Parts: sequence; structure tokens; C-alpha cells
Amino acid sequence: MYDPLVRFLSLFIGGARGLEVMWTSVINEMDATSGKKALDVCCGTGVMCARIADVVGADGVVVGIDLSEKMLKGAEKRNRRKDNVRFYLSNAEEISCDDGYFDCASITFGLHEMPHQVRMNVLCEMRRVIKPGGKIVVLDYSYPTNKLVQCLFAIWMFVEGKTAKDFIKRDLSFMIRDAGFNNIKKSVCSYNTVQIVSGVRSGDAR
Repeated sequence: MYDPLVRFLSLFIGGARGLEVMWTSVINEMDATSGKKALDVCCGTGVMCARIADVVGADGVVVGIDLSEKMLKGAEKRNRRKDNVRFYLSNAEEISCDDGYFDCASITFGLHEMPHQVRMNVLCEMRRVIKPGGKIVVLDYSYPTNKLVQCLFAIWMFVEGKTAKDFIKRDLSFMIRDAGFNNIKKSVCSYNTVQIVSGVRSGDAR
């Protein structure tokens, strides 16, 4: 679904340049600076990992996980020249990392593909592997307000399926809060078809 998704989003945000702005916004919101350890869940072909790796530099670490071997092969090929990126075949509900290992984490267009309880399990697991005070950033669909865009969006949701339809009916900010994050921040783009929501891991035990 990755390539069709990119083409769909390009309709609303000015093509490849608009997509680049969107990826950059996610990385900026993550506070992924030099030397940090970053996790990208449902990393796909490693687009986000490549960009994060450039920001955290040689002293940083980027880990990408996905359940698709085919996607991971593409990710490894894309990032073959980067020594600070690692990819693992992994269930996002059971991430093989110690508690508090990462400084920040992202998941882009992954949550809408999951049943709701799995989404919450994934968000809670991401919280577990992020340090207290570390940030999570989620990039995913949002329901548009423009009537014409709503029509196009409805067609796309038919292609995406029932989990995506369920996702856009829910409040992503609430999901992230309920998973144990605070300082929730939300922005929208692409005619309100895309939302970027971030949160800071609270230090309380869950």
C-alpha cells in the first residue's frame, strides 16, 4: 500500500516536495537531534529511518521494525550506506528492546492498519521502550473538513478498509494520552487529511 498511499497524499500537498516537508515536520517534532536513539515502528521501506539517520548522525542510532520481510529488504537497500541504522523483523506489540532504551519514536501511517486494541498495545509498547521525558510522534490520517476532499477521502477509505475507517472516527490525541503520554500536541496538513500528533512519555508507572 505504500506507493499508492504516497501518490494519494501527493495530490493534496504539492507532490514530492510537500511529502518532504511532512517527513521533516515529524522529525522536528521528535526532537531527533545528534547522538539520540530513535525508533521507527512499521518502518516499511525505510523512508523515515533514512531521514532520521541523517539527523542523529554517526553517534546516534536508528532502529526500524516491521512485520514485512519484503519491506525490510527494501529498507535495508535504501539505507545500505548508513552505519547507524538497523532493521528488525518484529511485532510492534512485542518490541525486543529494554525499557527506556530510545530517546524518541515515530510511527507513520501504521496505526490505521491495525484493529483498535492492537493500536493501543503498540502505543503502550512504544511508551515502554522510550525514556521518561522522551517523545512519540504519530503521522496518520485525519478526517478532512472540505466537502470535495471528503468525497475523495471516502473513496480512499474504501480502498484502505475497515480498520482505517475505524481509525478516523477516533481521536488520536486521546489514544496517545491513554497510552501514557502527556503534553499532547497536534497539527494537521494536506487539507486536514493528515495529522501529526506528539506526546511526551510520563514518568509514572503503569
